[in-house]
Amino acid sequence: MPEHSSLESIVAAYGAAAKGKLGSIAVHGEPEDQLRNPLETLIADVAELNGLLRAKLTLVGESSLGELKTRPDFAVTYGNALIGYIEVKAPGKGADPRRFRERHDKEQWKKLRALPNLLYTDGNEFSLWRDGELVGAIQRLEGDIETSGAELRPAAGLAGLLDDFLRWEPLPPRNARELALTTARLCRLLRDEVTEQLDRREAALLDLRRS
Repeated sequence: MPEHSSLESIVAAYGAAAKGKLGSIAVHGEPEDQLRNPLETLIADVAELNGLLRAKLTLVGESSLGELKTRPDFAVTYGNALIGYIEVKAPGKGADPRRFRERHDKEQWKKLRALPNLLYTDGNEFSLWRDGELVGAIQRLEGDIETSGAELRPAAGLAGLLDDFLRWEPLPPRNARELALTTARLCRLLRDEVTEQLDRREAALLDLRRS
């Protein structure tokens, strides 16, 4: 049986966990780093509530937050199949990358919008993007992730948005033009990540370049 019987109890537990992380004087690091564990639990709890098998769901941390512009914070797998990515921002930034003002965030969005199933969140807001297009509406929780604690309440469409994200299945290109566009977007993303890793002097890639 699921630990939580309602979306309200899931979000309340998420709010309490996040407030404890964000408000602890013993915790160091960026605010978005402190959202990692509460977010992992939230996604898993909602997945289970929506009838998915918790044991099949895995959120794989891709890198330290902010370390790479071209890599989202989580890759999400279900039943060993990659289904999407999650990008986490500091509370207060929102979940609409079109409105970001900082150079790092704007440059990152130019790269990540090539992804076919991407969830953005700052802890308070959640949005779903496919090939750079917003799917549905941005969902904002009632309250504030930093202060509300167990009083945090879900947005009306949160469960549906997360279910849409978690149940995504890739659609094969319908023609040569769609295949070329999809391939070009993903190749640019890969090229940018390789270039960035070379700039950071990653040993494995440097050795490969010399060989």
